[in-house]
Amino acid sequence: MAASRPPSFQALYNRYRPQRFDELVGQEHVVRTLQNALVHNRLSHAYLFSGERGTGKTTAARLLAKAVNCLEGIQAETCGSCDHCQAIANGSFLDLIEMDAASHRGIDDIREIRELTQFAPGAGRYRVYIIDEVHQLSPPAKDALLKTLEEPPPQTLFVLATTEPHRVPATIRSRTQHLTFRRIGVLELTAQLRAIADAEGAQIDESALHTLARNAGGSARDAVSLLDQALAYSDNDATSEAVNAMLGLTGRDAVVQLLGHLVDGDAASGLQAIERAIEDGTSPNTLRQQIIDILRDILILKTSPETTSVGHLTEDEAFELTRRTERSSLRDIVRTLEVFAEPDPPSRSGVDATLELELAFARAVLAVSETLARPSTEAAGHGKQHPVHAGSTTTQPATEPAPATKVVARSPQPKPVATGEISAATVAACKEEWVSVIRQESREIAPYVGEAEVIDYSDGTVTLGYRSRFLFDRVQKPDALRQVARALSQVLGSPIQIRNEQRGTMAPATRPSTGPSTDDDPVVRVAMREYGATLIADSSATGG
Repeated sequence: MAASRPPSFQALYNRYRPQRFDELVGQEHVVRTLQNALVHNRLSHAYLFSGERGTGKTTAARLLAKAVNCLEGIQAETCGSCDHCQAIANGSFLDLIEMDAASHRGIDDIREIRELTQFAPGAGRYRVYIIDEVHQLSPPAKDALLKTLEEPPPQTLFVLATTEPHRVPATIRSRTQHLTFRRIGVLELTAQLRAIADAEGAQIDESALHTLARNAGGSARDAVSLLDQALAYSDNDATSEAVNAMLGLTGRDAVVQLLGHLVDGDAASGLQAIERAIEDGTSPNTLRQQIIDILRDILILKTSPETTSVGHLTEDEAFELTRRTERSSLRDIVRTLEVFAEPDPPSRSGVDATLELELAFARAVLAVSETLARPSTEAAGHGKQHPVHAGSTTTQPATEPAPATKVVARSPQPKPVATGEISAATVAACKEEWVSVIRQESREIAPYVGEAEVIDYSDGTVTLGYRSRFLFDRVQKPDALRQVARALSQVLGSPIQIRNEQRGTMAPATRPSTGPSTDDDPVVRVAMREYGATLIADSSATGG
C-alpha cells in the first residue's frame, strides 16, 4: 500500500489501490496463475478476466502490465520503483492503453487499436491493451477484435475484462486464457479495511468494519468506498451505531432479536420491533433483506453446524444464531425463508412496503407456528403465550369449532415419547397431538385421520385401522400418507412410516329399519364434529 499520503481529495479506493500482486485481496488463484506464467515464460497473448465489479480485474491487468514492462526484468513481483512501474501506477505509461467498451463500443475504436498493433512498443517490452466491459462492444466491433486476436502481433498483450462473460462470444473466449475473479469474503474485506483504517489513523469498531464489509457485496472497491464514507460521516471515529445509521440499517443484534420473536411465535412483539426499526429510519426493503441474509446464515448453519461453513460469520455470531434457533427445524427455517424471499406478485406491486413486510412477518409466524411455537414439557410454564400449541392439554383457537371430547383410555395426559420407547400404546396416547399437527396442515385430511385406530407399531411403521371404506380411500392417497407420516415423525421424534388397513366390511346398501346410531357411523361423526352437521329425522321412515 502507498506509504505517502496523496492530496486529501483523492478517494481511498484510489489511494490504496494494490500496487503489488501480494496486495490483491481474495484472488490467490488468479495471482498464482499469472505469477507462474511470468516465472516460466508462459504468458498468453490474451487474457479474459471475468467477475463482479470491484473484485480486482482492472487492477490485476495493470499489475500484469507492470510485470512484463518492469525495468528489473520479467518476474513474479515487480520492483514498483523503476520509471516504468511508476509511470504505470500514475497512468502515464505510453505502452499501456486502456479503453472502456461501454463508451467506445464501435468498430472504429477497435480498428484504431488494430492499427496501433502494427507498431512496436515505444519504451516497454510489451504494449498492453486493457479493454474493460468488453461484452458491451457492438457485434461488428467484436468481429474486428476476433480478427486481431486470431493473428496476434508480437510484443502485444490483450487483457479483456467483463462482468458478464456469457455475453462474450465463444470465438473470443476460446482465444484467451479465461481467469474468473471471485467475490471477496467478508472476513478478507474486514482485514483490508482494518489495515486502511490503521494507516489513516482512524478509530473504528471491529463490528462497524464487519458491517461495512458485509454490505460491500464482495467488492473491495465498494468496501473501501463505504469506509471512506463512514470516516467522513463520523469524523474518523466510527462506531457500529454510526455505521448502521449511515447505511440506514437496523443493528444486526436487533434483527436477530426480531427473528427470536418469530421463533417464539410472538407476532405482536415482532411487529412492534419492525415498527421501531422503520421509525428509526430503516427502509422496509432493507430490513427485509437483512432478515433474508440472517435466515440464509441460519439455513447454512442448520445443514452444516461447522462455524467455517458461513465464512463471513465470526464464531460468536455463529454461536448466537445457533443458540437462538436450536428449537427450530430445518423445515421451519426453509418455510420462513420462502415467505420473506418470495418475489412480490404483480397484484401487490402497489402495496405499501411497510405493510408488505409486516404481512410477511405475520405469514411466517403462521407458517411455522405449529412446529416452532410448541414448547417442550419443561418450558410450558414460562408464561409466553404462543399462537398455536399442539398437545392434549392445549386450548384450541377460538376460530375453530371445538372437537368432541375424546377419552384416551391408555393415557389421559400423554407424556413426551423418549427415543427407543415408541409402541402402539404410546402412539395412541399422543393421538390428539399428531392429529392436531395434521389439522394445521390439512383441514381436509384431519377429520378422517381422527377416526383412525392405532393397531400396531413395528420397525418404524405405524399401522392405522379404519372402519369404513369411505375413510380408508381418503387416507390412502399419497399426499395423505405423507402428511400423516410427517406429523407422527414430528411428534414422536423419530422417522415414521404409515400403513393403513380397513377394519371390518363396508356398510350395507339397505339401511335396517331400526338404523344404526350416529356413534356407529364414522362418516356421520366426521360431518357432525368437523363441519357442524345436524341429524335430521328420516321422514320416509314414517311414510311422510
